[in-house]
Amino acid sequence: MKMKSVLAAAVLVSGAAFAQTASAAVELITNGGFEAGAFDPGAFTTVFAGSTDITGWTVGPQSVDYIGSYWQASEGSRSVDLSGNQPGSISQTITTVSGVKYKVSFDLAGNPDAGPVLKAMAVTSVGVQNFNFDTTGASHGDMNWTPSSFTFVATAASTTLVFASLTGDAYGPALDNVSASAVPEPATWAMMIIGFGAVGAMARSRRRMALAA
Repeated sequence: MKMKSVLAAAVLVSGAAFAQTASAAVELITNGGFEAGAFDPGAFTTVFAGSTDITGWTVGPQSVDYIGSYWQASEGSRSVDLSGNQPGSISQTITTVSGVKYKVSFDLAGNPDAGPVLKAMAVTSVGVQNFNFDTTGASHGDMNWTPSSFTFVATAASTTLVFASLTGDAYGPALDNVSASAVPEPATWAMMIIGFGAVGAMARSRRRMALAA
């Protein structure tokens, strides 16, 4: 095979792998930072079951608090206390592909005003993941937001993510900066490494030939 053909093939391999990886990284969550809504929550506003006022999200049984200026957000200026007047939840359905692995990331904190120091939250996707946050030392000005994540393998063309408070009062876990995307398979990374390595080798070979000419 001529050098140009090898180089072209390597570029195609790298390009295909890069395109696959980029596709896998597409953000699937709408309004993961809760910045968009039907109204300005001010300090905070309690939102009740069935509401879709927080763009992209549906409030589950009971209620949640849509937080504005009441405390420091993880990103932007808004977040959610998953316990409104009582423990509540929010949900969003995302597009998935059966058999593909997905990673869900979010920032977790807790209402420091009262209630148990340890705030508990459950996240439902294909299964259920439980998370806890210790509010010791947290304050409205410094919520100690903590990055958290989990993975799941989709079983259908759509998956509903539910974030629910397990804290039995009005002072629940706080949520912000939710993100979800497909996880690239190891074979994709291998293709990229091989492809870019081949491109580099061809470039070095061409330079040596040019110097020898």
